[in-house]
Amino acid sequence: MRRREFITFIGATAGAWPLVARAQQGERPARVYQVAVLLQGAETTMGSRLEALRAGLRDLGHIEGQNIRLTVRWNEGGLDRLSELAAELLRDRPDVLVGAPVLAAVAAHRHSQTVPIVIANGSGPLQAGLAKNYARPGGNVTGVVNLGEELTSKQLQLLKTIAPNTSRVGILTTGTAIIYEETLSDAARAASALNLKLVEVRIDTFDKLPGLSSICGKGNCNGLLVTSDPLLQNWRVQIVDIAAKQNLPAVYSQPEYVRDGGLISYSANIEERFYRAATFVDKILKGAKPSELPIEQPTRLELIVNAKTAKAQGIEIPTLILAQADQIIE
Repeated sequence: MRRREFITFIGATAGAWPLVARAQQGERPARVYQVAVLLQGAETTMGSRLEALRAGLRDLGHIEGQNIRLTVRWNEGGLDRLSELAAELLRDRPDVLVGAPVLAAVAAHRHSQTVPIVIANGSGPLQAGLAKNYARPGGNVTGVVNLGEELTSKQLQLLKTIAPNTSRVGILTTGTAIIYEETLSDAARAASALNLKLVEVRIDTFDKLPGLSSICGKGNCNGLLVTSDPLLQNWRVQIVDIAAKQNLPAVYSQPEYVRDGGLISYSANIEERFYRAATFVDKILKGAKPSELPIEQPTRLELIVNAKTAKAQGIEIPTLILAQADQIIE
């Protein structure tokens, strides 16, 4: 054998030797866990949420391409394809499925009551029948959720504080959220206490969104509350634009609206919810049962103010609100 060929042979053999040795010693190659992710919305507008989940997994030692593989499906537009996408993901028998919002977890749960499902964001798991209670879910669904209808009264109080002349508030919804009825009831109680007239604005498809201008324009509304609704979030830019053109003081249930130019939001940090969901995935992959993992609610809420938008709308944000704000966008 020529010297060069011999060296090449030795190099190749040496490279393969650890694998041979491990095989002879009975060691198994590291398992690659399969994690399915089903998200309602468009990646272009909500991609940061998925990246927060990935960051949480990495920080817990789950590296894509090494010991974990993520299969992601985005359901853009309406809710009709959620069930189809859930079935597609579950056909590959993932170790865990992450769903957000709760409607995505509902779609997955209809197809499987055995595959562990982790909610990464949303409201209404009890109303949807996914869990018996937050402390001991009792089934195959757990995860992190937001406070939903409970925030509505605080959001209306904020709106009244920053825009004291507000008297008629449009509450924007599509009517498809799990906690839709509860949100309206809570808003009605809060509006009554604040001497506000509530005007329900239900828009269930994107092509009807321009109707917001006619319903809440021309004095019909002088304030706007945008609910935490799965479909509305894809229309953030358009909703913020309509509020600006109508000069409507608006309070939002998601922080992304304010980063897109909305006036003020009060909610949980959504990206933090996704990051926390990785902890549930990690525990389940290590053997924990979702039925015994308490569903987590946020312990910290964020107030975000867009000072630039306030100035453009001629609104002077009270000093107390600015002092309480977690973030002020200049």
